[in-house]
Amino acid sequence: MKNMFKLLMGMVLAGTMALGLTACGDSGAADDGTVEISIAWWGSQHRHDITSEVIALFMEQHPDINVVYEFADGSGYWNSLDTRTAANDVWDIFQLGSNYPVYIDHIVPLNDFISSGLIDISRTTQDFIDITTTHNGDIVGISNGVNAWGLAYDPAMFDAVGLPHPTPGWTWAEFEHAAITIANQLGHWGMGIFTNDAITMTQFMAQMDIDFWHEDPRQLGFSDPSVMVPYFEMRRNMVQGGAMPDPGEAMGITDIEGDPLVFGNSAMAYLASNQFIALANAATALDPNRQLAMTVLPTHPGGQIASDIVSSQMFAISQNSQHPEAAATFLNFWVNSVEANEILQGERGIPIMEHVRETLRGQATDIIAETYTFIDMLGDLGGGTANVLGNPRQAEVEDFLNGSVVDRLVLGMITPEEAAQEVFEFALQVVSFN
Repeated sequence: MKNMFKLLMGMVLAGTMALGLTACGDSGAADDGTVEISIAWWGSQHRHDITSEVIALFMEQHPDINVVYEFADGSGYWNSLDTRTAANDVWDIFQLGSNYPVYIDHIVPLNDFISSGLIDISRTTQDFIDITTTHNGDIVGISNGVNAWGLAYDPAMFDAVGLPHPTPGWTWAEFEHAAITIANQLGHWGMGIFTNDAITMTQFMAQMDIDFWHEDPRQLGFSDPSVMVPYFEMRRNMVQGGAMPDPGEAMGITDIEGDPLVFGNSAMAYLASNQFIALANAATALDPNRQLAMTVLPTHPGGQIASDIVSSQMFAISQNSQHPEAAATFLNFWVNSVEANEILQGERGIPIMEHVRETLRGQATDIIAETYTFIDMLGDLGGGTANVLGNPRQAEVEDFLNGSVVDRLVLGMITPEEAAQEVFEFALQVVSFN
C-alpha cells in the first residue's frame, strides 16, 4: 500500500482556542549564568495549560534554564512564525507540522545532539524517527506523538435512528446516508465540519490509489480532475441535505472543543486521534454520562483504509537559537520524562518513546484508552506509518479549496464538476511557481 499520507496537505492541527499569541520574552543569558530559551506552539486551551505545566516542571528540575513561551491558535501561530522567519528571529524551539520543509532553512538538525546523547532516542524505533522528520538524512525534529485521522461519533444517536455503528470498511455512501438520516430524524447535524476539506479530499483520492501531490513539487500527482467530483458531490449533498453546517454556520465552529458533537448537536466529528481527548473531555464535562467513540474514515467499496499512522507535529530547534544545547535538553526532557508525559497524557498524540507509551497506557482513562484502541485497530487493519510531506505551496491550494470553492459549491453557485476543474487548474498553476 502506498504511503497515502504522503499526499496530505498537513498534519494534524489540534483544536484551538487562544485568539492571539500569548506572552513570551526574548531568550538570552542572565548575569548569574542562567540561560533563557523561548518556545512556541499552537493548540487548544487544554494544550496550553498542560504544556505550561510541563515547562514549569522542566525549570524546577533544570534551574539553570529559564523557559519563556508563547501560544496561539493555528492562524495566529503561523502568522507570527512567518513574521519571525522573515526577521530571522524565530523562537529557540517551535512547533511544526508537515510543512516543515518551508522552514527548513531555520531549523538546526538534531543529529549531533543525538550522537552526543543529549537527546536520547534509544527507546524508540527507527520507524518512529522516520515518520517524524527526517530530511535529506538529517533528523530535523522530534515527534510530539503519533496519530491518525478518523471520525468520532455518538453511538446513542446511531441507536436512536436504528443505524448500525460505523465499523472498518463502511463506505462513503453509508456515511452520507447515516448523516442525512440522523439529520432528518433527530434534527441534529449528522456531521459537524471537515476541519480541512483539502485533507479530506486527498484522503478520499488516496483510497482510490490516486496521489494529489507529486514528488516533483512542480507537478500534481494526477491529470484528470474528474477524480475529485465524487467528493464534491458528497460535500454538496451533505450541506444541502441539512446534514452539515452551511458556510455561515460553520464559521462559528472555531476549535475542537466547540465542535457540535461536544454539545450533542451532531452525530459525528472529523478529527485526528489526539484531538479526541479534548473533544470527549469537553463533552463529558457537559454531560458525565455521555460516551463517544472513534472509528476509521469511510472508504470506497473495496478501497484502501483511509489512514496511515503519522506524526501529529514536532518540535524543532531554530537556527536563531543562542542556546541550542539548552533547547536540546528541553526536547530530551519533553519526549523521555515519564513525569512530564503523565501531565501531557498523549494530548499531541501517542508518545513515540516505548517506556513513556507503556506507562501512559497503563494509566489511561477511558477517553485516552479509546485513542490507543483506535491506533491499535489501524495497525491490525494494515495501516502503515508515513512521513507526511506536502507541497511548499500547499497552503495556497488549501485556502482556495476550503474557502472559495467549497463555499460556492455547497451554496449551489458551481457544480461539483466545475469545483473539480477550478481546483485542478488553480493547483496546477500554483505549483508551477515552485
